[in-house]
This record gives sequence, C-alpha cells and structure tokens, in this order.
Amino acid sequence: MRRESYMPLLRERDAEIASLLDQGFVFVMNAFRSGQAPPGISIPDCDQMAAKLRSDGWEVVAASAYNEAGQPLPQMASLWRRRP
Repeated sequence: MRRESYMPLLRERDAEIASLLDQGFVFVMNAFRSGQAPPGISIPDCDQMAAKLRSDGWEVVAASAYNEAGQPLPQMASLWRRRP
C-alpha cells in the first residue's frame, strides 16, 4: 500500500493520528516498542528512533501503530515528526 493511501486509513481509524495530521505531523515509520522486538533481532526501538529524530531537530510523537489493513500492531508504535 502506498503511503498516500495509508494516511486516510489512519486518519479514519484513530482520532489521535487525525489530530497529528491536522497539526502538520508527518508519518515516519512504525517501530517496535521497547522490549517488543522478536528475539535475536537487534534493531533500534521506537524510543531510540525518536531520540535520533529529536537530535536531528525534529519534534517527535509516538502513537498507536497499524498495519496496511488498519489492524492494530500493539507491539509497535508509529513515529510522527514535524519541525518545531
């Protein structure tokens, strides 16, 4: 699914995400919540990714994550950014 198709689905699915979009935030990625990555996989979690984005000068918000079908991904967070 293309990002352009995904955003209306997220807006419809989640009031917090609709608010973020209205405030000018842009979706960056879904990332595993701390301690939720599958065993044996070493990747940055959502807190580490958010810290990296903040160090690059972005305002960052973590919200609920959904897959392309709009189903919740409780082990993940979606990261959103905008310039302060």
